Amino acid sequence: MKISTLGILIFTLSYLSTSAQVFYRIDRIEINSPIFNEMAPMIFEDGIIFSSDRKSDVVVVTVDQEGSYTYNLYHVKKKGYKNWGQVTPFARELSTRYNESSACVSSDGQTLYFTGTIVSPENVLEETNDSLNKNGIFISTWNIDKWSPPEPFPFNSEDYDIGNPFITDDDTRLYFSSRNPEGYGKFDLYYSDKKDGIWTDPVNLGPVINTSESEVFPFLYKENRLYFSSGGHDSQGGLDIFYSDWIDNEWTTPVNMPRPFNSRSDDFGFVANAEMDTGYFASNRRGTDDIYSFVSTFPAFSECPQQVDETFCYEFYESGTMILDTTSLRYEWDLGDGTKIRDIRVSHCYAEPGFYLVQLNVIDTLTGDIYFSQASYDLNIEPLEQPYILAPEKAYVNDYVDFDGSQSVIRSFKIQDYYWDFGDGSAETEVKTKHRYTKEGTYNVRLGITGTDEESKDKEQKACASRSITILRR
Repeated sequence: MKISTLGILIFTLSYLSTSAQVFYRIDRIEINSPIFNEMAPMIFEDGIIFSSDRKSDVVVVTVDQEGSYTYNLYHVKKKGYKNWGQVTPFARELSTRYNESSACVSSDGQTLYFTGTIVSPENVLEETNDSLNKNGIFISTWNIDKWSPPEPFPFNSEDYDIGNPFITDDDTRLYFSSRNPEGYGKFDLYYSDKKDGIWTDPVNLGPVINTSESEVFPFLYKENRLYFSSGGHDSQGGLDIFYSDWIDNEWTTPVNMPRPFNSRSDDFGFVANAEMDTGYFASNRRGTDDIYSFVSTFPAFSECPQQVDETFCYEFYESGTMILDTTSLRYEWDLGDGTKIRDIRVSHCYAEPGFYLVQLNVIDTLTGDIYFSQASYDLNIEPLEQPYILAPEKAYVNDYVDFDGSQSVIRSFKIQDYYWDFGDGSAETEVKTKHRYTKEGTYNVRLGITGTDEESKDKEQKACASRSITILRR
């Protein structure tokens, strides 16, 4: 794979594994050719779009200046678990003698973004020449039965490459890679927003994400998790896949996705379905770029909101009270947990959920005796229904951190299993567990819970919550 020649869309999920468990099944899919390259899969219409330098015409074969075949976009439909249909060219009307790769489609399927070659006017009649032609992003729209002539992204440059476009679910933000010399390294990640039909100036994602090496192939999942590939960030070799969470308006320390996805070769081009439990990726670990499928055996939790830490605070006021015209009588609230407060209106926070008998009494301040009971209430405080992560807010590198999910409250189904995603690419399946972080940073920990509905025994139920933990270096 040559980063400077073409781009690839990457879409990956959080890899969940521990040293003792593997939560994915991986297969090299049958559409791969033995000598050509297949990569950049993207789920589309019951199959995938992908890029390949295979021969698509028995007569016309285009090669670049280095003697390599140029890339085009292809489409293939899936038939069953492992079987595939016939591979066909995708969007013939967009195919040129140059490279077309790294495609992504808008949420409505009407707009296509892809990496293509910018042809300089003085080179238009020459053979493809990477030294003269740079890569850019091109945009095409679906018009009845074909794709429109592509329009260049306004920030394409004839001086450096940009590519790897990824459009967000709301179709308003385009992430991409660029070799702009003003960046932090070779390729950096940027984004541009579409406002009133106009793309804003690109914004560099900053030094937490970008390094002196190449950061490419962005994908944003659920608005707050960024996946990308990098030759930096202590990669295992070549390009590795990383992810980072957007927490408190900043990116967390990138996490290297461990094996079997990353290897000492280039591993890239992930794409997954909306449930994040199946998908595809590319790797050249066998010599040429091939597409692999993967299926998660770890339950997918597509929604995982931030954990709510409750305070159990209440205000008490009895509207039927009367004005006491004696100096010795006062209202006193007995709040049922040993706390007594003298006033008509009071605020109080309970230490924990439970059943409390709350009473409003009129007492004689001279003797301390209850003159009469004004009102009483049965207060039943129930915790919020949610998986609950009990763990410290801060810990240190290489120290074992205790994680406890036993205080989770699920009333809608019977809990059967617990699934921990520690935010650094590791996971566990016990209600109580320990985990050791090897790098400082802020990590987003997720606790997923599965079980069965008492009324429909065969239907699996799920719940998930997340919270952050900061790992410091001593």
